[in-house]
Amino acid sequence: MLPCYERTVRISRDKYLSPRNRGIQVPKEPTTIGGHLRRRRLQLKIFQPEAARRLGVSMVSLSRWECDKVFPTAPYHTQIAQYLGYNPFENGTK
Repeated sequence: MLPCYERTVRISRDKYLSPRNRGIQVPKEPTTIGGHLRRRRLQLKIFQPEAARRLGVSMVSLSRWECDKVFPTAPYHTQIAQYLGYNPFENGTK
């Protein structure tokens, strides 16, 4: 019988999260809604779960928006504008 030990291992996240955001560049002048969302989240220094909570959406939805796989539907435009601090939908952003 092996003895049971209660140990806690703590490892810095820096080793696992790339300083370059896993190779995905952050746009200085975003041209898509996903770029606007990603830039704002990284400016706030929060992870996707926290950003999704603030927007009132699932983490999967936010991820798809940030990757520009799915365009946010009209009911979320107001929440996104409040989160960003401006309305990217007025500028003709795709």
